[in-house]
Amino acid sequence: MPGAKCQVQGNLLAAVAVAVAVVALGAAGCGTSDAGTGEAAAAVPVSPRPAGTGPLTKDVVRTDLDASAAAAGVPANAEEYAQAASAGGPSSCAVGFKGFGSKSAPVDAARLDAVVRGLRARDWQQPQERTERKGKDGAIGEARVLLEQRGWNMVAEYRAFGEGGVITLTAFDDACMKESGSGATPAG
Repeated sequence: MPGAKCQVQGNLLAAVAVAVAVVALGAAGCGTSDAGTGEAAAAVPVSPRPAGTGPLTKDVVRTDLDASAAAAGVPANAEEYAQAASAGGPSSCAVGFKGFGSKSAPVDAARLDAVVRGLRARDWQQPQERTERKGKDGAIGEARVLLEQRGWNMVAEYRAFGEGGVITLTAFDDACMKESGSGATPAG
């Protein structure tokens, strides 16, 4: 019965080939969305973060700031603040984020801590504890955290401002700052 043995082996190979094809199609993202509408599921954005070593690009730092702030529930970046880094000179060595709270959606020092946790999850290191200043009423009026990663330094700040506070993130590319001859440092 050598023919039966070959047929069983052929069926086994065909089954393995079908299983491999199903896994490959699933891994490639083919198929329908979770909603079952028949439309392909949207691609999940991938961070441009290079693994391990080497300097970070402005795009990676921008993604870190925007994603960490959004995950912490900080309002969107004030557009004019984000664009200031493209003006040239030492400011072009920076990536900035400024999210203004409002009376209905305030930001505070606890929200700053959530942003910092998000940044630390993205490999930003915090070499020292948060500093803060309290007002006469005992409430935190200002809080500041310094962070660093692969050729960048960052100041993450909360300030009681207006009715909702403001969180500002400013990251500086150390090599760019040295090249431009700027004496500015992230700590001010």
